[in-house]
Amino acid sequence: MAQRKRRKLTPAQKWVVALAILMWVLGAANLSRAALAWLYQQRLPDLPLTLPFSWGYLMVMGIAWGVAFTVGATGLIRFRPWGRWWTLATTTLYEVHVWINHLLFDANDYARQIWSRALALSVLLLAIVWGLLSWSQVKRVFAQPEDGEGEG
Repeated sequence: MAQRKRRKLTPAQKWVVALAILMWVLGAANLSRAALAWLYQQRLPDLPLTLPFSWGYLMVMGIAWGVAFTVGATGLIRFRPWGRWWTLATTTLYEVHVWINHLLFDANDYARQIWSRALALSVLLLAIVWGLLSWSQVKRVFAQPEDGEGEG
């Protein structure tokens, strides 16, 4: 069995791998949120929530965003061009979704008091993702064909 020769990662590729790990963490966090929503729905069925369909909404959104971030991370770690675009779109849409939720569903003063912290974290995430994936050296990583790609 022939061993595949491992090539050394460039600094740009290492940053992409680090970003892929961050995307996997966000994916796992959202899948965990979905699992917790299901658990809470089972254990606390009479807990009053902002909306009557909140548990289902939290489960569906957790699964959807968890899968979306995991798909993006997979594309990034494999250095696929679609992984770059998927991650940019997913992260941006996720933050839009987060802020729509804040604006529509934050139901108490404390939730509104921490908007500045939430905004700082949103801007930081978007700056990291867009900054790294817009860096010219990183763009070149995704422009290069992978070994064996394009073969019949």
